[in-house]
Amino acid sequence: MSLNTILSNPALKDKKEMELNEEWNNFVKRIGEVSGLVKDMASGDKAKADAAAAFADRYLQGKVIADEDVEMKVKCDRTVINKKAFRSMENEGEMDKDAWMAEVSKDAEMRFQDRKVRRERADTLKTQAVKAFNRGEYEKALSCYNRALEQVRDNPMLYCDRALTNIKLGNFQKVFKDCEWALKLNENSFKARLYTAKAHKELEETDKLEECLVELREKFPQHEELVQYFLEKKEGKQEEEDDDQ
Repeated sequence: MSLNTILSNPALKDKKEMELNEEWNNFVKRIGEVSGLVKDMASGDKAKADAAAAFADRYLQGKVIADEDVEMKVKCDRTVINKKAFRSMENEGEMDKDAWMAEVSKDAEMRFQDRKVRRERADTLKTQAVKAFNRGEYEKALSCYNRALEQVRDNPMLYCDRALTNIKLGNFQKVFKDCEWALKLNENSFKARLYTAKAHKELEETDKLEECLVELREKFPQHEELVQYFLEKKEGKQEEEDDDQ
């Protein structure tokens, strides 16, 4: 198998994954949560209304996140919703639904715009990192990947790219954490498993390397030659191209 054939393997190339509109899904979910609170507060049941009002107050302060049957408490108040949306509950115990919905919508839009800006910054930093990596400027590439991951922490490819950069730098211990995060975000990540195996090999951790190889063979039997090529590749040396290029 020629080097070009190996390197052209789609398993080693970044694939532009379809992104769900996370902000819209979160917005719809929050609308459902809010509708439930509104219903309880307008039910006429004083105990239920009081409980809903108390929960809504903590919800607005960002001190609680409702997630299906799990109630998570958070330490930082990051909400941008105006608590004045509840001011009309003075006499009859009814809330200003329009004000509440407007604030939720505003909050969702702000979060959407913030995430959009952070993703754009991360994309720019990734482009800079790739260029530096291709020039062999691995320290610069690492710096760019670090900054990109400060902007977005849910991109498995960024963790894989940083892991490979650390392999080039000989920072093999740092590879494992990035690969672990990549697998949490994408359990089918071939690169994360491959880079983990490479780090174990370079650290001469034979038993752990064998465990990785068994998993790679089971999950990605079609990439056996690619795995062998990558693990045997000597870092820092110029690769010779095959005669059939």
